[in-house]
Amino acid sequence: MQYPFTEEQLALAQLTKDFMEREVRPAAAELDRKADPRDCYPAALIRKASALGLRTLAVPEEYGGSGASTMTKTLCLWTGGQIEIGTIKCLSQCWKVASVLFKMANEDQKNRWGKAFVEDPDFVGAILMTEPDHGSDNILRQTDPKTGIRMTAVRDGEYWVLNGAKRFNSLSSWARMLIVFARTDPGALVHKGTSVFLVPGDAKGVMHGQVHDKLGYRLYPNGETFFDNVRVHDRDRVGPVNEGFATQAAIFRGTAELPACNTSICRGLWSQCHQHAKDRVQGGKPIIEHPTVRHMLAEMLMNIEVAEQYMWRVCWGVDNDPSYTTRMTRYGKVFSDQVAMKAIYLATDILGGMGVMKESPSEKMIRDLITFLHGDGTDSLNMLRAAMTMDQPV
Repeated sequence: MQYPFTEEQLALAQLTKDFMEREVRPAAAELDRKADPRDCYPAALIRKASALGLRTLAVPEEYGGSGASTMTKTLCLWTGGQIEIGTIKCLSQCWKVASVLFKMANEDQKNRWGKAFVEDPDFVGAILMTEPDHGSDNILRQTDPKTGIRMTAVRDGEYWVLNGAKRFNSLSSWARMLIVFARTDPGALVHKGTSVFLVPGDAKGVMHGQVHDKLGYRLYPNGETFFDNVRVHDRDRVGPVNEGFATQAAIFRGTAELPACNTSICRGLWSQCHQHAKDRVQGGKPIIEHPTVRHMLAEMLMNIEVAEQYMWRVCWGVDNDPSYTTRMTRYGKVFSDQVAMKAIYLATDILGGMGVMKESPSEKMIRDLITFLHGDGTDSLNMLRAAMTMDQPV
């Protein structure tokens, strides 16, 4: 193993691997091929994972979970992603939602929503920020109040009335809890006039639209959600009014999710290439004996291992270093994306025609890698945000 993990961390990783091999691998290809993206969601697999405690991994122990650290969650995600990324990403979404709930919510919210989260094996959550016309505006700090989130939340006594539309949001059609970002001060800049609300997925006025038909990550579906005069009690507002972006900052700082997704899929793709190179005979010998192929395999592995080491450093920083800056999180996302694209280039060379055949596992891995290049913002946007913080100490 690449890092001095504890015995408990390694045991959880092994539990994840066993579950993914036993339950997910046999079902993944068929789910991925479903024509209707609604049918791709692995509800039965999430239920089985929940029985093992994997869905509630990030819930604090005093509330019935494992209280897993960033390092532990990343290790489990990285382990599972080598087998199938969509299902483990659904579980990672649960860890992210649980982190928001138990780090940012008040005690009343933790008790009400947290109890339901722990007890219901089908309970998943969605974080609703992106809108049809407002995506990157929410990440890049703007100077115009008209940019960014347009969904409104208007105070009406003890309630807030939510109106607007969200798009591209993960698991929104299945979520028991929607973590909704809405403008409570439309005259302020987006990061100074936005609040966060906890909304039941089946609340009156909430309508779920299409589930997006994606190239990859099909077992981790995204969709549209519409709000028509949805009334939310003030007790379900998370944090102070107009300070919702503190929740967004907490979500983004405490994660190595994207590097774990990318490096795990690349690991799985490398394994396919390695085995193919040993089995495929050309020029009278297995192609792994040809220096060019061995060089490509070595380059692929070098890039993956360097990205993984940086990923573990990010995890350690999030868990242990108060001075840790999100610039390093952005670097990890961008660099692992670059490693992913290089891995695709090398893999399709090593595998030849077989690499893009649907009967080959590599075809799904390639689609998955390409699909999430925009995750947590595009690379160009993340580099722009990182460039804004270059004068800050690491």
